[in-house]
Amino acid sequence: MSGKHTFSYLGTLAGLVALLALVLSPPVAAEAPAEEPGEIVEAPEADAFPVEWPFTEGAPGGGRHSTLTDIHPGNVEQLQVAWTYRHGDVWEGQFPVKIRRGSTSESTPIVVDGRLFFTTPRNRVIALDPETGEELWTFDPVLEPGRFFYMWINRGVAYWRSQEEEGKCAARVFLATLDARLFALDAATGEPCGDFGTEGVVNLLEGLVPLYDSWEYGVTSPGTVIGDVIVVGSSIADQIRPDAPPGDVRAFDVRTGEVRWTFHTIPHAGEFGAETWETGRRLAGAANVWSTITADLERGLVFLPVSSPSPDFYGGERLGSNLFSDSVVALDGATGERVWHYQTVHHDLWDYDLASPPVLVTVEREDGPVDAVAQATKHGFVFVLHRETGEPLFPVEERPVPKSDLPGERAALTQPFPTAPPPLVPQRLDEDDLYAPTKEHLEACRARLTGVRNEGLFTPPSLQGSVIYPFTFGGASWAGATWDPARQRLFVPVQNKVHIVQLQEVAERAGEIDPNVRPLRGLPFQNLFWWFTGRGTGERYWLHPVTGRTVFQHEGVLCNKPPWGRLVAVDLAQGTIAWSASSSIGPDDPGLGGLAPALSTASGLVFHGGTKDPVMRVHDAETGELVTTFDLPAGLHAGPISYKLQPDGKQFLVVAPGGHIGVGSPAGDYVIAYTLP
Repeated sequence: MSGKHTFSYLGTLAGLVALLALVLSPPVAAEAPAEEPGEIVEAPEADAFPVEWPFTEGAPGGGRHSTLTDIHPGNVEQLQVAWTYRHGDVWEGQFPVKIRRGSTSESTPIVVDGRLFFTTPRNRVIALDPETGEELWTFDPVLEPGRFFYMWINRGVAYWRSQEEEGKCAARVFLATLDARLFALDAATGEPCGDFGTEGVVNLLEGLVPLYDSWEYGVTSPGTVIGDVIVVGSSIADQIRPDAPPGDVRAFDVRTGEVRWTFHTIPHAGEFGAETWETGRRLAGAANVWSTITADLERGLVFLPVSSPSPDFYGGERLGSNLFSDSVVALDGATGERVWHYQTVHHDLWDYDLASPPVLVTVEREDGPVDAVAQATKHGFVFVLHRETGEPLFPVEERPVPKSDLPGERAALTQPFPTAPPPLVPQRLDEDDLYAPTKEHLEACRARLTGVRNEGLFTPPSLQGSVIYPFTFGGASWAGATWDPARQRLFVPVQNKVHIVQLQEVAERAGEIDPNVRPLRGLPFQNLFWWFTGRGTGERYWLHPVTGRTVFQHEGVLCNKPPWGRLVAVDLAQGTIAWSASSSIGPDDPGLGGLAPALSTASGLVFHGGTKDPVMRVHDAETGELVTTFDLPAGLHAGPISYKLQPDGKQFLVVAPGGHIGVGSPAGDYVIAYTLP
């Protein structure tokens, strides 16, 4: 048997064409599943039901792991579609901005208090019955008309329930939108909670300085609830101007919407870390938290994955190590006070921001279990930090790295390198690593490599061009890691691609730069032009107009050897790589992707998508072998979830394939639930 499953969507011509292509194509072989289920661990007791999925990351501390075991290696191929819901928010984009706009679906549903909640690319919230797929209510925030958005995207909602109150808005769903609004909705009806902010909404743009164009600031990830506050980060267009909006993280009262605290990710004068911005804050911004913030509810801590500062590739206007950019920061959830921080990249010049949620883990060591935080990074590392102190559990070495040759730039002399676990992806590109499907392709890639700076990880951007490997989208990107506590393994989807970044001196075209004038300030049309052309933000240097940041490829085929996407299992107890499996589904598929969270289960399965092809893969958690695949009607870039609401009920596996315009996977508007017969 092929182990391949096809979702039935024959109501359209596209469905018929896809089915015909499937019939005419050779079957894709999958590893034969085990005759009996593998080791089953952490099955919940009968009185532990319902087993829900109350956070997009599965738990307050992340990890995207299910303790359910009904679905296991011996029967996963028998999964059948239980119900399908289509929300209608799909858009292919249109000229002239199709390359930057269109449907991108990354929303992971949550299941709590008997309802399934998810968001659409247009930021609508929809509540369904999790066992039947019946629509219960919808809410449309009506995004600001005429406003530009980099991508139509939202990764989900947060949930809060009062322990004392009953009735309307005693349980609330929080939606943070692309146009920078925070809504509180009644979980039962979807109606805005009138006591929150102004008639149920808080304007997140209030108090932001500087802010020149409103579209530069929004929110794409759900907020994080801890106690009676919801903590919210932001998504910032950090390639428009040096003085981008600030990446402040704020906590709002869940009942009133009032600001309870603010943490400055770029410290203000007199605050801890301000001295690490030697040239001050005038020409720097961002260092925002656009990924999901996780929480330790017992300790009252939240963990921020802070991104890179602007400008991305030139730091001459922000000399110093630039705290708290590229740092894991632990805050007191009630006050916003910093407890500890750990910086993974000093003075970032490579856009190696922390794009994935910190995962709370308990690592089994010789002297007993240790509560820790595991942070996967774009440059391919996993930092494992003590949860209460931020100290690394495995030694981290500060190693010398290449110097910048740009006048005015001062790259960090050293960067932190964990001694364990090993890197998840290659970090150096030599001629032996070039892909040679044809002699012409190899020669073209070899010629492109000649003449650019290529000194391994942390080669600084330059005027002649520099190899950035892993490329600026990862390594490990926003999908982050899944944590199986019994097996002590992190499962991390990764990408294996290369960028070449080339800078250009602004003065060559713009003349001498007046320090009192920002490039493009107050010119929205030109802002969009520079955004589309990817010029970057430096006062003195910006990305070259043609070769500024390009994927290292020839005629659409990557220049480094495949596979270009993998799922990596990291043994945190040993600090080793347990296995690394290609994202390929056949011998002729080189594997692409890594842009979707995975789901691990106590029964020994790992589900993941994230590739250009609309397929969900299922791997054996012990060996990495491919157990089976499921064909989907659209690309899967949201995290699979699993739940079981009654002891004698069914375990559901739910996915939301909607495609990704950046990856190029087919667009769609589906939420699909699977169960066993």
